[in-house]
Amino acid sequence: MTRTESLSILVVDDSDFFASLVADTLAADHGMTTVSITNPRDALSEVDYEAVDCVVSDYQMPELTGLELYQAIDERYDVPFILVTSEGDEEVASRAIRAGVSEYILKQDINEQQSLKLLANRITNVVDRRRTQQKYQRLVDNSPDEISQVRLDGTILAANETMATAFNASQSELVGEKLSSFVPDDVAENRRTQGQRATTAGSVLTFQDTIGLRHFHNIVVPLSTGSEAESVQFVTREITLQKHNEEELRRTKEELTFINRIVSHDIQNDVNIISGWGAMLENHTDDDGIEMVERIRETSDHIADLTQIARDFVASLEGDSAPDLGPVSLGSIVDTEIDKARSSHDDLIVSVDGSTGVTVRANELLSSVVGNLLNNAVRHNDKDTAEIEISAQRMETMVSLRIADNGPGVPDDQKAAVFEKGNKGAESPGSGIGLYLVDRLVNQYNGEIWVEDNDPTGAVFVVELPLHADEVA
Repeated sequence: MTRTESLSILVVDDSDFFASLVADTLAADHGMTTVSITNPRDALSEVDYEAVDCVVSDYQMPELTGLELYQAIDERYDVPFILVTSEGDEEVASRAIRAGVSEYILKQDINEQQSLKLLANRITNVVDRRRTQQKYQRLVDNSPDEISQVRLDGTILAANETMATAFNASQSELVGEKLSSFVPDDVAENRRTQGQRATTAGSVLTFQDTIGLRHFHNIVVPLSTGSEAESVQFVTREITLQKHNEEELRRTKEELTFINRIVSHDIQNDVNIISGWGAMLENHTDDDGIEMVERIRETSDHIADLTQIARDFVASLEGDSAPDLGPVSLGSIVDTEIDKARSSHDDLIVSVDGSTGVTVRANELLSSVVGNLLNNAVRHNDKDTAEIEISAQRMETMVSLRIADNGPGVPDDQKAAVFEKGNKGAESPGSGIGLYLVDRLVNQYNGEIWVEDNDPTGAVFVVELPLHADEVA
C-alpha cells in the first residue's frame, strides 16, 4: 500500500457476509477504515453523522436500490459513490453513470480477486478525482474572474460567485438561463459563436468584447461532457482599466511624436539660424562684443545638444516591444562621436587606449550613449583643458568601454543617482536627462553602466555591452 492516509469507506450490501468480507479485506489488505451496513436507510444515517470518503453499494437491495441510495446521498453530500452490479446489469450501470455515479464494478470481478485490488484501486481513483474536482471548484469559486460553463446553445450550466455578483443574481438563478438574459444579444451571440469555434477546433481560443463602456478579455475552453450536450467554459476578465491605459499610452505616444517633430525640425532650424547670425555678427563687432558672440555660440550649441537628446529619448520610447537590435560597430560610433566633440570644443584632448574595433549588439542610438558621455565629461569639467581617455577591453561575451575624464568626479553618494531622470547638480549646466537616457539605452541593450573614481581626479564611466553573436562566434 502506497497511501499514508487512511480512507473512510462505507460498504452497503443486504448480504451481511458480502458486506463484511469487502469491508474486512479493504481494511486488512489496503489500510482503509471501513464500516459495513446491510440496510441502506441505516447507511443514510451513517453518512449524516460520520465523514465518509467513499460509498461502495450493491444495487439490488430490498428497501432502497443502490441507485436510489446514491441519489439520496448526492442530494445532501458530495461523496464519491461506487455501484456494485450483478452480471448482466449493464443497463443499470449505464443509468447509474448517467445519473452521476462515480464508478460501477461487477460483483463477479470483486469475487474473482481475493485481495479486492481492483475495487481498492477504483476507490482510490474516484476519491482522488473527486478531491481534485473539489480543489478546482474552490479555485473557480474564489477566482476574481467570471467563470461559467455554457452549452453551445447559450444555456448556462454553471457559474461561479464572481459571475453571479457581476449580474446581481445568485448562482442558482443563473443556471438554466441563456447568456442573452444577462448580456446584450450581440455579445451573447458572439460568445456562443466563439464557443462553437473552440469546440470545432478542439482547442482554447481567446477573444475580447465590449459591453457598454466596459471591455472584457475572454478565454473559451471546449469541455468533454459525456452524453450531455457539448459545452464550453468561459473565463472572463474585465480589462477596462487596461484598455484605458492603452488608449492613454497611444495618445501620449502621438503627442511625443508631435513634440519630437517640433524639436527635430522647427527648434533645430531656429538654432541653426541663430548660429549663422552669430557667425556673421562676429565679423561686425569689436573685441568687447566677441565674448558675447561666443556666449551666443555656446548657448546655441547647448540647445542643439538638448534637441538631439530629446530626439533620442523619444526614439527610445517608441515601439510597443523590445527594440530591434543588431550588429553595430563600436569603433565607428566612438570615432564619429570623438570628431563631433572635438568640433564643438577646440581645446578638448581625447585619447584612445586600446582597440574599440568590436561589433556589439545594439542599434543606431548607441551613438547617443557615447556622445552624451563625452559631452558630460566636457560640460562638467572644471579644468582649463578637458582631457578624456577612452579605453575598451574585450571579454568573453561582453566589451567594457571606459570613458575617463579629469573633471571634479562624482561623489560616492551620487554615483547611482546621476543616472536618475532629472538629476543634476546645483551648478550643472546640463538638462538632467542625458545620463538617464544613457542608462535607459544601455539597459535596452542588456548591458550595464556605472561610474567610478579616476586617478588622480575625475570620473570614469564604465559601459559594458554584449558582443554581437557573430563577434562571439
